[in-house]
Amino acid sequence: MKHIRIHLETTHTANKSSIPIDTSYWEKMWDSYTIDFASVEIHCWKEEVKQIHELSTISAQSDDQGLVKLFTISLNKDNRAYLRNQSVDSNGGLKWFTLHFYKKDIQILEIGQYGSEIVLYGVDKKEADEFQELFFEIKHAEYFTEHLI
Repeated sequence: MKHIRIHLETTHTANKSSIPIDTSYWEKMWDSYTIDFASVEIHCWKEEVKQIHELSTISAQSDDQGLVKLFTISLNKDNRAYLRNQSVDSNGGLKWFTLHFYKKDIQILEIGQYGSEIVLYGVDKKEADEFQELFFEIKHAEYFTEHLI
């Protein structure tokens, strides 16, 4: 599957080893790219107790996976607004380690490393270039014409 992979410039904090320098892309990305998404799967490290509690209140399902806790969240109007407006961590980056966005049961968008690694699947080169314009502090971006698993 064609996709673009973007790595943003990063820094670190006492609690996170890699976070993006700039998260200004977040709200515009939500407004422009997640409208048709049905759900998001969010991964948190087990020691992120505050984030786990926060997601427990809105998730449809959760699952323990060793060192990580996974939450599946339906993107209804309330959850969509909450995640759009409450995801940026005051200590830097996004609150959650990894997010996988789905349209029906197909993963379309993946955001990792607290928001510093972004992959958008199923886009042509023009769409990839437009998506890349959302980000200001890009370390590396690459477009792939196929997805090897």
